[in-house]
Amino acid sequence: MKNKNHIVLLYVIIGCIWVVLSDQIIAFLIDGMPVKDRAIINSLKGFIFIGFSALLLHYLVNLYNKGKKRELSYLQQDLENSRKQQQQWYYAQKMAKVAGWEYFLQTDEVIWSDNLYALFGLEPNAAITPASFFLEQIHPDDLAGFLAQHDKTVIDGEMDYIHRLKIDNEWHYVRHAGTVVYQDGKPYKISGVLKDINDTFNRELMLNNTLERYELVNKATHDAIWDWDLTTNQVTWNSGLQQLFGYDHQPGFAPEWWMEKMHPSDSKRVIDSLRSFVKQAKKRWDATYRVLCADGTYRYVFDQAYLLTEDDGKPKRIIGAVKDIDDLRKRDEENKQLADVVSKVKSGVVIKDTDAKISWVNSSFEQLSGYTLDELKGKLPLDLLYGPETKQVTKDFVTASIQVNDFFNIEIINYSKSGNPYWVEVHSTPIFDAEDRHSGYIDIVTEITERKKREEQINEQNQTLKEIAWIYSHEIRKPVASILGLSSLIESTTDQQEKEEYYKMINSCVKEMDLIIYQTSAKVNELMGKEPDHH
Repeated sequence: MKNKNHIVLLYVIIGCIWVVLSDQIIAFLIDGMPVKDRAIINSLKGFIFIGFSALLLHYLVNLYNKGKKRELSYLQQDLENSRKQQQQWYYAQKMAKVAGWEYFLQTDEVIWSDNLYALFGLEPNAAITPASFFLEQIHPDDLAGFLAQHDKTVIDGEMDYIHRLKIDNEWHYVRHAGTVVYQDGKPYKISGVLKDINDTFNRELMLNNTLERYELVNKATHDAIWDWDLTTNQVTWNSGLQQLFGYDHQPGFAPEWWMEKMHPSDSKRVIDSLRSFVKQAKKRWDATYRVLCADGTYRYVFDQAYLLTEDDGKPKRIIGAVKDIDDLRKRDEENKQLADVVSKVKSGVVIKDTDAKISWVNSSFEQLSGYTLDELKGKLPLDLLYGPETKQVTKDFVTASIQVNDFFNIEIINYSKSGNPYWVEVHSTPIFDAEDRHSGYIDIVTEITERKKREEQINEQNQTLKEIAWIYSHEIRKPVASILGLSSLIESTTDQQEKEEYYKMINSCVKEMDLIIYQTSAKVNELMGKEPDHH
């Protein structure tokens, strides 16, 4: 039984039925009884009704009480659930920095949620007028705009406005979102929420400033900047797309459009890296790959990006910049090839700075000199490589050439780390950068010790040959001339004794000539490296 009125109504109905039918029922029951018994039953009719009514009322009241207990239990459960929901909503608003409010247009009364009081560090029962207190916290430069937005909201029915608000004695950017509630077709109140967006607003402001600065830098560096909106899956490019790669930079590109431009050998690696970057919500990403240009050529690029997220950490946007590094990459490859050639060439290579101090040598020079690069770096050649046999005139020539940044080619005696002298031929060339500024020297050093030894041997042989030629042209000529003269005298005389005297003199000349020939033979053998003949 859910209602007390139902109990009363039921009691009245049963009472009416009893009044109307009780005599007939009793008459039916006592028909045939003695008069005395019938009189007793008639006299008890009222008591029977009272007893029956009491039992009926007892049953109905118990039934009503059970229903009320169930209703009370359900009500308490609903109340507990409501309290939990309110508590969860309170903490959810607090975490999200969101607070609700209602503004009643007719009474100019404002009702705040507890979160809005807490946002200002106030208790919900604080002795303030919410409307006037709130207006006092608005930044003076934003107050007129806020009031104008309020009037506009009453007309349009919707509010979405951002302004500055003093929170914890600091200016925070907040966002109002509200809706007009109508009653009888007229604006009755505005229900809305206030959200602290200071962190998000500052990040967006910093990002816009960064993008503005980056756009200015782009005008000098010609980077291609792209903005990928993950919610719409659309990519917007700046003018660098056309300047670098020849493609029109209209908005609304799908990300797959650029991915299809990647070199087949690079695309999987780069796309997998990019997807991992978004999935893991990392902040920064970069990759080097080749991209197809509008003219059909591939160029190396360096792509780097920054991920922006929602307040809940969900990825929202990716801002990136693509730099053309094709020329740099080619120069780097050329430098690597050159470095590989220099490191493997047999001649020593020495690179010196503008002060002629050694900054780098190849392994061939290390082997030649016995010094390591660390031992040579920062040293002048004269500090380690010159020695007693190094000619001063050669050192002076090197110094003079360096002073005027001139090329020179010299042969000089250097000394190894172990102190052994060796001959080298040095081709030194000054180095100039793209702006024709002197930046150092490069020396090609070739060992010529064996060659110098052979030259010395040749010089010695030439000297010996000169001596032999002089002997033949002078020493042998004298006895030969004497023999020829004596022979003429022998033919012109008939005196036998005189002839014998001439023969003795010829024999003496022959012996002199034989001695000369022997000495010449000895020099020839010495020149040829043979033992001299003895006779």
